[in-house]
Amino acid sequence: MKKKISVLLITTLLCTALAGCGNTSNSAGDASAEAVEDTASNDAEAPKEAEKAQETAQAIETVKIRAAYHPNLGPMSIPGIDAKMGYFAEEGLEVEWLKFTSGAPEIAAMASGDLQFGYIGQGALKLCAEGQADVISLSHLTNSEAILVRANSGIAGFEDIKGKKLATELGTNGEVLLNMACEKYGISREEIDVINMPISNAIAAFIGGSVDAVVAWGPDLTNIKNNVDEEMLAIVETKDFVDSVPFLGSWIANPEYIEGNKDIVKRFQRALDKCYDYRASHLDETIQAAADFAAGKDIGVSYDDLNSERDQLVFFDLAEEKEWADSGYMEELFQLQLDYMKGQDQIGDDVKVTDYVRLDLIREALEIQ
Repeated sequence: MKKKISVLLITTLLCTALAGCGNTSNSAGDASAEAVEDTASNDAEAPKEAEKAQETAQAIETVKIRAAYHPNLGPMSIPGIDAKMGYFAEEGLEVEWLKFTSGAPEIAAMASGDLQFGYIGQGALKLCAEGQADVISLSHLTNSEAILVRANSGIAGFEDIKGKKLATELGTNGEVLLNMACEKYGISREEIDVINMPISNAIAAFIGGSVDAVVAWGPDLTNIKNNVDEEMLAIVETKDFVDSVPFLGSWIANPEYIEGNKDIVKRFQRALDKCYDYRASHLDETIQAAADFAAGKDIGVSYDDLNSERDQLVFFDLAEEKEWADSGYMEELFQLQLDYMKGQDQIGDDVKVTDYVRLDLIREALEIQ
């Protein structure tokens, strides 16, 4: 989908001075006639140009929206780039960026009208498949989730997790990785003392030693390693499942909001696409921009924290995004994730990717025919 805006203005004057009285008179008359025609043409075009200008002014009328991000490199890179490059302002969007740490509260805020757009990880895609929100953009692929234990805990592998206390926030990527590990190693969740708490509390509980294991991701993994003197061991990681279930970062919106505000949604998508393209070719600058944004919001995430994630994420530029959307690869990624949810009996067999992943709008924003 290529955006093509072209304005072509051509003015041609032909004056031919030839010897001979008849030719000179005719040339002057022709030139005069052309001038009259040009004037009439310009007069006729004036209202059309005015209409175009009015339409352009209306198209870039500033709209205030609220969008949720998570304090990790992938999602927080977007408000960071926005602060640096102003891509959302270019689309006539004034964004109030709000911090969330999981998808379920975002989707609830969207349903109440307090939030228009939000970022979610793998876990909340189940809520989208249930019809609570629609995916409007694929942000990146992630390989940052892990189940951590202390190396001296006696837990050498996931098989040793039976009867142990494991903390994470359910409904997030943490629960997805936990379920996948249980399936892979033939262990029932009932055999594990799974403690559900906000991810920040789960991290604190593990650092404090009140739980044996934690499922975490992104800067939280660095936070743990920086605050625990003992050696850490990752007994399960996202990369163990990369060929079967890709972990996806996505941007979402409420279905009713989308239907009533497709122009705003498209503008939001276009701004995201610009951010993706910048991020892919300016990763160092993106990490710094995200760190600057975090500092401005007093989030407590440093450049080093965010930089530690750079090899755990798969970003793409605009050309790759178009190719993924056009070739069907993007749909395949979401299909693999949906197949996993169906295999876990989380979603009915009749659900299709296109029920909640708005590939039509994604392609339209990218101007793919």
